[in-house]
Amino acid sequence: MSKIIETDLLRLVKNEDQRPRMTGCGWRVFALLLLYLLYLLLGAAIFSAIESPIENELMKSFVDKKADFMAQHPCVNEDDLDKLFEEVIYRSKRGVYISSLKSTEDGRAESEQAPNWSFGQSFFFSATVITTIGYGEQTPLSGKGKLFCMVYCVFGIPLTLLLLSALVQRLLDPANSVLMMLNGKLGHLYQPLYIRLLHLAMVFLVVLILFLVIPACMLNYLETEWNWFDSFYYCFISLTTVGLGDFIPGDSVGQENRPLYKAAVTIYLLIGLVSMMLLMTIFTSIPELDVTVWFLPNITYQQDPERQRLHNVGSSGPLYTTQENQKETLRVVRARSRRDDEAEWDDSSTKSQYGDD
Repeated sequence: MSKIIETDLLRLVKNEDQRPRMTGCGWRVFALLLLYLLYLLLGAAIFSAIESPIENELMKSFVDKKADFMAQHPCVNEDDLDKLFEEVIYRSKRGVYISSLKSTEDGRAESEQAPNWSFGQSFFFSATVITTIGYGEQTPLSGKGKLFCMVYCVFGIPLTLLLLSALVQRLLDPANSVLMMLNGKLGHLYQPLYIRLLHLAMVFLVVLILFLVIPACMLNYLETEWNWFDSFYYCFISLTTVGLGDFIPGDSVGQENRPLYKAAVTIYLLIGLVSMMLLMTIFTSIPELDVTVWFLPNITYQQDPERQRLHNVGSSGPLYTTQENQKETLRVVRARSRRDDEAEWDDSSTKSQYGDD
């Protein structure tokens, strides 16, 4: 008689094709937090070591110039001069520079450059707000303006993210076409990881040249007070949405066509942000470079359709916002020993020989 062994392999089937990782990742998150803190401390130490001597030199130079001015103009009260400096600094932080102002015959103040709140400048400010670049040099002055700025951000920032995401999804089609072409020509020579890295390097070079190097050359030509490195620094800081505000195009005294110039820079920033998001999307689509799996507990590879979609070259599938009903399959394996098979064959043979008797 045959002996049938039924084995339930449901647990093995559910874990099939899952990316191996440790379940206890709390210590990894803690280690990541410590690494982040150390990175902040390292940055603080390096910035302090580099910038502190320059700051001290500037402070000493300013004190010396102030002393020379007081020696040449003894009639000027030092306290009044300090108040004037504070007023100049306060106004300059709001985009009003004393070097560009002049008094008219009727006592009014006029600026040699276009107003900060002209339509072109306001268009530039609106873009920097909802893209979270936020240079910080130009800010609302009135309470109504500050209130409108907050409301404008509440709706503008999600709208910007939606627009950028939609554009990136459209650009992924030609990018994946290039990846498929590389895979077709080099797939028999190199591993998929190397092909993906080559594709990433190609996209990186395109973004670097079109949105960093070439714009830096153009800004170097248009901004007379900037060198090429300052221009490249501005492009990088802006497209990474850091937006320090130390370099802003179109703010030089006597800048021609300032509103049009600001509008053109705004369009460049929007297109550049799309390119940066495309580059980051391609980078995160490489499974071997995805380190988030080590820090996200209770998320398996099969339960994340977006990771499955990105794992296949040029494939399309549901995004994070799409839910799929995945059916669990129960497989039952019947195991039979070889000895039982021989015994059953002997029984059947015996029955066929003596069954009619």
